[in-house]
Amino acid sequence: MTLTADMEDELKVAMLHHVRYEITHCLIIPAWREDAPMLKEAIFLSFFVHARNLIHFFERERKDPTQDDVYASDYGFPRRDISLAADDRMRFGKDMMHITSRRERHTTITKPWPILQTYSALKPVGYDFSQHIVRNFAPRLSVAERGAWMELSSLLSSPSAQLICTKEEPKLPETTRGK
Repeated sequence: MTLTADMEDELKVAMLHHVRYEITHCLIIPAWREDAPMLKEAIFLSFFVHARNLIHFFERERKDPTQDDVYASDYGFPRRDISLAADDRMRFGKDMMHITSRRERHTTITKPWPILQTYSALKPVGYDFSQHIVRNFAPRLSVAERGAWMELSSLLSSPSAQLICTKEEPKLPETTRGK
């Protein structure tokens, strides 16, 4: 579906569910264990994929009306530069999604992913955007979606450098809950 600078209001509101998904899955990180390196890698790879999507979402503006990407500016939120060092930013491209010889440039010091730097750069922008949505779009959201945005905004309101981790509890089927 093609979006234009004047996205249909209904489509714009419908897309907010997807935007919230990206922010939530980037900035609310599942707990990991140091003794489970594959689990830790999967959690942080997921974080970086969602971070890459959000950097694109917050930093760019619509230039081509036939383009179907959705941007924060489509919601009246000003474009924001995410402050990441050039070396950290480069990691979101081929380092993350391709096997290239350039990976050999890393040492034991530079190899770890810039998790805290990326998280700290994105969290305040994610919070500001969530506040913008609650203030400007809440009446047009379903009760459940409005509540989800309000909950996300509340979670993100803590200090900007703090990493929000959550331990997920297994969800029981509806028929067995409370028994």
